[in-house]
Amino acid sequence: MTEPSPSPLPHFFSQLSPRYPQVTEDGKVDTVQFLEASTAFIKIYDLLGAAFYVVKKDMAGNIEKLYKTYNKAPEKYKFLNDMIYLEKEDPSIFAVDALLWLKRALEFTVIFINGLCEEFQRGITSDKLEHLATDAYNRTLKQYHSWLVQNVFKVVVKSVPSKSCLIKSLYFGKVGSEEVLFKEVTAYTSELDKVLKVIVQMYGDWGLDNDQKV
Repeated sequence: MTEPSPSPLPHFFSQLSPRYPQVTEDGKVDTVQFLEASTAFIKIYDLLGAAFYVVKKDMAGNIEKLYKTYNKAPEKYKFLNDMIYLEKEDPSIFAVDALLWLKRALEFTVIFINGLCEEFQRGITSDKLEHLATDAYNRTLKQYHSWLVQNVFKVVVKSVPSKSCLIKSLYFGKVGSEEVLFKEVTAYTSELDKVLKVIVQMYGDWGLDNDQKV
């Protein structure tokens, strides 16, 4: 009698719920599903160390702002696209600014964790991750940060854990397969990337992107 195969070891990405929503045929993103998925996803920063608390806190703050806007008119703001379109003329640009910064931080996170997957595929065995965090920061957030904030982030990226420690954390303290983990990471970030492309396009089409520094 053939023994049943053992169940795959659970990890952060296999347990993430809910997932990011499918983009509709007319290019829209469900607001609540997006916000719920983002709330779950940013818990990854709990695994990156105390220095990354500032990143998670900022992202959580922007998610909260978007919830507040959504709750003003849930039926009208069912889709993220409609919320931003209807709010874009508001002088306070409350939701517009919140989504813009959340999008940038999500891009930073995706580029960083995709870097791990790419190095695995290329057979790179280095245990260091600082260069991946630095590259992700330079490509997504640095240009929007003042000199002071840039220096804060230098400290943050230098505190990133080693690859082996991060992988063990993603497996909730156990030793699991890198191949299995990174396959799931790639599938997850592919779903998120489709949503991010919608946000990028609508901000571009409506002239809502900006290079203002904080």
